[in-house]
Amino acid sequence: MPDKEQAVQNVSFYAFSFRPLWLLHNPKCGQKVQEAKPWSYLNLFTRIVGGNQVKQGSHPWQVSLKLRQKHFCGGTIVSAQWVVTAAHCILDRNLVQYMNVTAGEHDLRIRENGEQTLPVKYVIKHPNFDPRRPMNYDVALLKLDGAFTFSSSVLPACLPDPGEKFEAGYICTACGWGRLNENGVLPQVLYEVNLPILNSKECSRALSTLKKPIQGDTIMCAGFPDGGKDACQGDSGGPLLCRRKHGAWTLAGVISWGMGCARGWISNEKKKHYNRGSPGIFTDLSAVLPWIQENMSADLKMKSSTAFCSIQDGKLPDSEGQLHFPGSPNQFYQNHQLCVWTLFVPEGNYILLHFSHFDIEPERFCDYDSLSVYSKDDRLVGKFCGRDLPLPILIGSNSIRLKFVSDNKDYGTGFSMTYKALTPNILPDSGCDSLAVLFEEGVLQSMHYPERYSNMADCQWIICAPEDHVIKLTYQSFEVEESEDCSYDAVTVYEDVGKEEEIAKSCGFALPAPVLSSSAVMLVVFHSDETETFGGFRATISFVRVTDLETLDSTSEEEFEDMDMTEEEIQVTTDGICGVPSNQPRFIFSRIIGGEVAVPYSWPWQVSVQISDEHICGGAVLAKEWVVTAAHCFNSKELYRDLWMVVTGLHDLTEQEYRQKRSVKQYIIHPSFNKTTMDSDIALLQLAEPLEFNRFVRPVCLPAKEEAVQPSRVCVVTGWGAHEEDREKGKKLHQLEVPILVLDTCQSYYMNLPSKVTQRMICAGFPLEEGKDSCTGDSGGPLVCPSEDNSGFYALHGITSWGLGCGRKSYPGVYTNVGAFVDWIKQSVNSSDLPIFMV
Repeated sequence: MPDKEQAVQNVSFYAFSFRPLWLLHNPKCGQKVQEAKPWSYLNLFTRIVGGNQVKQGSHPWQVSLKLRQKHFCGGTIVSAQWVVTAAHCILDRNLVQYMNVTAGEHDLRIRENGEQTLPVKYVIKHPNFDPRRPMNYDVALLKLDGAFTFSSSVLPACLPDPGEKFEAGYICTACGWGRLNENGVLPQVLYEVNLPILNSKECSRALSTLKKPIQGDTIMCAGFPDGGKDACQGDSGGPLLCRRKHGAWTLAGVISWGMGCARGWISNEKKKHYNRGSPGIFTDLSAVLPWIQENMSADLKMKSSTAFCSIQDGKLPDSEGQLHFPGSPNQFYQNHQLCVWTLFVPEGNYILLHFSHFDIEPERFCDYDSLSVYSKDDRLVGKFCGRDLPLPILIGSNSIRLKFVSDNKDYGTGFSMTYKALTPNILPDSGCDSLAVLFEEGVLQSMHYPERYSNMADCQWIICAPEDHVIKLTYQSFEVEESEDCSYDAVTVYEDVGKEEEIAKSCGFALPAPVLSSSAVMLVVFHSDETETFGGFRATISFVRVTDLETLDSTSEEEFEDMDMTEEEIQVTTDGICGVPSNQPRFIFSRIIGGEVAVPYSWPWQVSVQISDEHICGGAVLAKEWVVTAAHCFNSKELYRDLWMVVTGLHDLTEQEYRQKRSVKQYIIHPSFNKTTMDSDIALLQLAEPLEFNRFVRPVCLPAKEEAVQPSRVCVVTGWGAHEEDREKGKKLHQLEVPILVLDTCQSYYMNLPSKVTQRMICAGFPLEEGKDSCTGDSGGPLVCPSEDNSGFYALHGITSWGLGCGRKSYPGVYTNVGAFVDWIKQSVNSSDLPIFMV
């Protein structure tokens, strides 16, 4: 798993009025002194990935963990002297003396009014945290050396109550200064993103599709199946905050891990393992709450590491020399040591380290005593302990830093090494005699190339690209012993130095395809067995700026046109199949109000119910003569019955080309419809003439009887409704992805209104955000959910019904639960005339 100082990895670790003045001196946890709204919910390109930049003071419990004034992880204030963060952020506990915690931080570039910075006194990692499985029990406590003074910009978040859990469907908020997209830039100001918590079944299913399936006792998942919103590198340790019903913000999780950033996990099984995504993984605070409370109350004291070795930041002289620590192979080093050496050689040269003696307290992950080697930009090359001599290390830069640390028990006799400046012309074979760490574009080749390579070769090259770049490996020649699974000789490419994520493995005599990393790090390994040798390989390394890469849809427009069916073929298929879009829906903004214009004719069941050519409501095609819509659309409109028209085949309301217009033969309003409470808000329209099914007009599927759509599922609402409250309706069909919410949670938002949320309703939307909702003119329109097997079918689970305003914070949209009315629909029409298709 990556060290916290590695800058880039493909796997990421990852509203109120003014309150009384006394709150500043006696703050309640999770209560902001002043609401601070995001700067803009309308800027759909702002992204923590897919999130929003926030105003200063929006999250007064958020802190920045810094090493030498540089942000590396987030954390959350839970009391004046305690901060909760991720254990993987502080794998090297001896860095504590260089670590500071800044509260009241917003813009990392400047010191702002209200900022407070304290050193860390000591660190407590959860005892069950294991770096081999770093997404489980990934939590740590920081005891501060001093105490924060609470103010409007520095306040604690609440810890969960014992037994309190935030169930699937809660929309919670993650915050941080992490990358704005995978391998992207690090922002300087704080961002937030709202994510739905997933149920444990969906979480486990998603994580089981990864190359190395993930399980754990403390794992909580949140995110959107199609991606687009997530935490990312640099957010690690920061909070996932959920708001209680009474308004207090509670620390529900700690940002821990994720496969990539904001990747979707739909159809993971069909993707190559290195392209797969996962939900955001958070440490569930409720699962570790007893441990947190026990340690905070006990206020454990750890021994202070104040003893330093005699050489602090010692400059190693010349371009060649030796280093013996602590002095000779017979002398033992002491406890509580921290020693730093820096070596510079002439510009353009590389550095070779060669060890002749090594004896440092052994531990599987070198978490007790260790020698760490850093190259330029403080990139960790390796961390070493034990009694085996490390491989020689060739570093492709002209400066390195060595750091030795020891804890409070056990010790060894240290190490002896030589260092030497080398010119880069030895580079091609270097990875076979040493671990080569390269920072420049160039050539890789097997030993002795173009002559035969040796048996039992084990060559390794770590390539590090500049920030915002990925690495391209292009083979120029290739002759490596062939086997069915490349188990004899092979070149294997990984996208992490821990060899966790394999990108490609090649052998044989055909020139392999170029290999592109997904991050700024690539590990190339060449291995040969004890028999058969050949000419080997030669390849070039180049760095590609991320912004230069084209993001291509899996199906291009041209391919799409080639796949279009004839009218006759469509007629055959749609007589027996429902819920299949004509054109593949696409979600650019991935998140109508706050939505986006739909791909034309991608929702062919959408209808416009009109009076005198004016759009009044939406609806959905069930069969050639039947449309379903909302009952409230016909309140006070009986006088205009002869003027009702249903129009299908529409994208732009002003276009005529593909539309089919039908008058209404009869309408059936559900007998239990209550226009005050909006219960049973559903109606059926029988058309005077049947529709003609084609690529522009198709039926939607109905769900199975009383099939419940699960909270946190992401569905799609479509319509021509107003794009903002009090604005006129739109002309082009809009779409908006919305997560399904827990019904009880939804009811709490509307508890003071006459309309109650019942079991015959569905709640969906973004209650913590403004501007993302269905609106006036969307009524009666469909809320469709994709089939769980990702087969491309959509079922009608909801009918747009009601809500308070449009896109208002704390008032999500409410939809008629179609699953509760399947029997009524079938009984209300002659089933022989209504080929209802279930998924």
